[in-house]
Amino acid sequence: MKLAFLWQRAKQFRGELILISSLSIASSLVTLAIPWLAGQLLGGVVGGFQQDLKVTLGLLVSALVSMTVLNITSSIVSSAASLRILVQLREEVYNHVNLMPMAFHDRRKSGDVLALMTSEVGGLSGFLATTLTNVPSMMLTAAGAVVLLFLIDPTVAILVPILVPLFFIVMKLVGRNLRVIAQQARKAEVSVFATAESDLGMVSAIKAFATERYHRGAYSKAVKTSQKISFRQARIRAFIGPIVALIAALAAIAVLIIGSDALATGDRTPGELFAFLLYAALLTRPVGGLADIYGSYQVARGTLSRLEAVLELEPEPGHNSGSKLDRAAGGIIFENVQFSYPARPQVLNGLNLSIKPGEIVALMGDNGVGKSTLVKLLLRYYRADGGRIMLDGTDITEIQIQDLRRQFGYVPQRPMLFNGTIARNIAFGQPSISGDQATDAMSRAVKLSQAENFIADLPKGLETEIGDHGVRLSGGQGQRIALARALYRDPPIYILDEATSMYDLDSEAAFVEDCIDALRDRTVILITHRPASLALADRVLEVSYNEVTDVTGKF
Repeated sequence: MKLAFLWQRAKQFRGELILISSLSIASSLVTLAIPWLAGQLLGGVVGGFQQDLKVTLGLLVSALVSMTVLNITSSIVSSAASLRILVQLREEVYNHVNLMPMAFHDRRKSGDVLALMTSEVGGLSGFLATTLTNVPSMMLTAAGAVVLLFLIDPTVAILVPILVPLFFIVMKLVGRNLRVIAQQARKAEVSVFATAESDLGMVSAIKAFATERYHRGAYSKAVKTSQKISFRQARIRAFIGPIVALIAALAAIAVLIIGSDALATGDRTPGELFAFLLYAALLTRPVGGLADIYGSYQVARGTLSRLEAVLELEPEPGHNSGSKLDRAAGGIIFENVQFSYPARPQVLNGLNLSIKPGEIVALMGDNGVGKSTLVKLLLRYYRADGGRIMLDGTDITEIQIQDLRRQFGYVPQRPMLFNGTIARNIAFGQPSISGDQATDAMSRAVKLSQAENFIADLPKGLETEIGDHGVRLSGGQGQRIALARALYRDPPIYILDEATSMYDLDSEAAFVEDCIDALRDRTVILITHRPASLALADRVLEVSYNEVTDVTGKF
């Protein structure tokens, strides 16, 4: 079932995979002829028959050259297919994960997803394009070698069936724990990913608290645990192929001992015995190869299970359904809204809130009462457990989700910045505009967010690289860039969640003064306690988990 799932993922590459398998089969057919030709050549040399040696030698050389060309071609096509499958799998996982609801990301380690998208799908693409495509040729080689052994000497060849049960016994004895260890190895590798990502994201805090030694130790422990488990896995896999090959080699020695008696009595010619031994040796290659495939399959099964579990999850609804929305007027209604996060107490219980189009509303309240949760529900990061949320009279669940989110310019408490230039970070809010329109929008956004002065002081201005998460900027500068991104978009609705908490008082006052005109006819939701920002609001509302109280004029 798992292989059928992988085969379905690679349906557009089936022609290439069939070609790879066909080339391998052709190589196997040529390979099966080589021991016979070599036996004939040896028999001719030993017997002194020079007449047909040139023909036999020519056929043997041709077979060897053909086998080499087929193997090279198969390897090139296999590598190309493997890389193309890798690209397809990585894009599919990445795109699907991006469509998952926020609850999916909240309950998973980012290292888990990263490992799946990188190293694990890389192993799967190679398993499909290189390992599985060789199974038919290996089986053909094994079957062909067995048949030809019986044709040469049925009495001695009867030893061959003994290899089959021994093969499966070895598989069960050595490989029974391989899948469990593969799962443990994968968890350990995910822990390495997650630890490194977390530490790199918190490097300033690590330095501030002088905990470098502790984090080095934690990372070293994760790496060594992964190394230990991976070595156990490699050690088990190292046993499988050689043990199976040893069994086959011992059988070949037995064949040689028995065959030498037939040679002494004249029942077999030297050429037949030599060909028989070559076929016996040839048989060890597919048998050992199938043993290695068994080990690879046990590892791949775990990855396939995780890949299937992710890709079969339903994306958040509304990406391909719902009504279109060009530009909203900005009227928002929360009607008897109830919500709780998984395994946490209820946050909202029957909350009602109405915001008129073009109204600026400030939300206040203690930490944890649900102010930011209201925003997440409005953006459909989460779906309300009860009640409904409407935009311009339409339930937001009935609006196509991308059209809905395009109505908002959202500035979260923690600026979400990426490694790139200031200009790219601001343009992230509306990448579709260009030319003079983009230049004018950029200039306006930078001015309104009070970022103009500090950007002008930078040697490269807007082309300054800011580092991961904006690490090269101060907290206030990062907030200005995040705010400029929202203003650059020029949406009908702004959501500013503590957007000026790191501004100095003068900059915040200048922002408020400049934005009075810029935000006219825009619906604005301010989550703030700062007096200067509260001055922007038409209404100030205090939020609790089941009610909203108008406290306008008290601040």
